[in-house]
Amino acid sequence: MYDQEIHVLGYQEIIYLFGLLGIDGTILKNSEEFLDVFNNLIKNPSIGMIIIALNLPTTIVEFLFDFKLNKRRPFIFFLLDQNANFEADIYFNEILKSINKIIF
Repeated sequence: MYDQEIHVLGYQEIIYLFGLLGIDGTILKNSEEFLDVFNNLIKNPSIGMIIIALNLPTTIVEFLFDFKLNKRRPFIFFLLDQNANFEADIYFNEILKSINKIIF
């Protein structure tokens, strides 16, 4: 059995902050790089959790929610930007869609 690692994807400030806690991360300047890095991480069996601290377009958010509903590993956690209220609406709408799929 191997240890599970946490990996953070996000902007430079967040990666440095988590780095001070001993958590590895990848600095992404924009969302175009995201899917390539994410797909490489999910292939790594030692990654148990991916923290996403990056503003992403709706299409990628939908992809991630679909991933979370259909895969158990790695666990995906969104670290929302507290200053961007509009961003939270995208995530909450996806959660609502997912709940509707399960219930109805």
